[in-house]
Amino acid sequence: MRILFASIALVPAILAPCPASADTLNDALVAAHANNPNLEEARLAVRSAREGRAQAVANYLPSVGISGSAGMQSVESETTSIFGPSTTQRDLEPTNATAQVTQQLFTGFRRSGQARLADANIAGANEGLRAREQDVLLAAVNAYVGVMRDQEIVRLREEHVAGLNRLLSGTRRRLDVGEVSRTDVAQAQTRLAGARANLARSRADLETSQAQYIAIVGRAPVGLTPVAALPQTPHSLEEAVAQADDRHPDLGQAVSQERAARAQVTIERSALLPQVSVVGRVDENRDFSTTETRRESSSAVAQFSVPLFEGGFAWSRTRQSRINVERAEARTEAQRREIIANVTSAWSNLAASREILAAAHEQVETSAIAVEGAERERGLGLRSTLDVLDAEEEARNAQIGRARANADSVVASYALMAATGALTLDTATGQAPN
Repeated sequence: MRILFASIALVPAILAPCPASADTLNDALVAAHANNPNLEEARLAVRSAREGRAQAVANYLPSVGISGSAGMQSVESETTSIFGPSTTQRDLEPTNATAQVTQQLFTGFRRSGQARLADANIAGANEGLRAREQDVLLAAVNAYVGVMRDQEIVRLREEHVAGLNRLLSGTRRRLDVGEVSRTDVAQAQTRLAGARANLARSRADLETSQAQYIAIVGRAPVGLTPVAALPQTPHSLEEAVAQADDRHPDLGQAVSQERAARAQVTIERSALLPQVSVVGRVDENRDFSTTETRRESSSAVAQFSVPLFEGGFAWSRTRQSRINVERAEARTEAQRREIIANVTSAWSNLAASREILAAAHEQVETSAIAVEGAERERGLGLRSTLDVLDAEEEARNAQIGRARANADSVVASYALMAATGALTLDTATGQAPN
């Protein structure tokens, strides 16, 4: 079939020329980075963690407070003298105002522990933001390439259905002149029905990919263009593992949790140490009646306290926090091993995807030659219609396999970057790395 030869010669959509108004992969990545709600939630988590630092700094500063009261008071007094009992009643309007300043001098290192805990939480939130950024960018790549792959498969399926329709019409005309049998017509009809079913499934897959694209990128895919260049990946597995151990956000987050656990030990242990503070206070009291009574007082007091016995509660909390440090260290080691395993898997997948893509290109070329030979031999009476249909089916499957291999190869490159912790908006769009 000439239409099949023409379709085999076409380059898949992933490698097709770019429409002038089409979106690129970089456009999709930038849109996902700006609009994805999961990434926005991670940014807000960083802002929330920074407030913890402000709270830790506040513990070093003095606290100042003013309080006051005002009211009415009726005082009735009765006295007895040689002249007999007498009663006196006074209506008072007492007022009170107090200003107090408290400065903590020593808290058993609790404040320094709270500051280190806040810093560790900020670092962990930043690493969490990096991890979420990688997830979103990789999902955007997967969605972008998935739409292009499914568009190409739908195009190939539509061409296949159109080609089988023409083949069925030609076979019926040949049946009318006695060149073929009804079996040839039935075989063509069978393949056409199967091709229509495959086309319906491919269209459904395309709609699913488009919906996933909208969910991640935040807009519908329109005129997607081929991936211009793949990102630069490590040159060896050892380099990839070293890079992951140095900068993977999941590992950085685990290390931050270790730091937070150690800071918590300092905070809990502070309950066992002395506490020293200075309190300055100024009081003013007035009673408004027929005469005004005014009293003022001021004081500066150093307060010192040492815990002697609290039922073992503080010791238990301290021991528990030390156990949590060991748990955090174990989680860090487990995370490191998981990251190394993921890097190894991503490296192997990338190498395999490249080999599969090379084999897919070769399969497309050889299957095209097989189709051309089968049609020529059918004209000589050496091949049947079924032989030609089989060759065409194999050629079509090869083209679909190449489209999928192209998509898998692109995703595998970005997946290796994510596994090493190097996938950022700058590196994904080809700009200078962070």
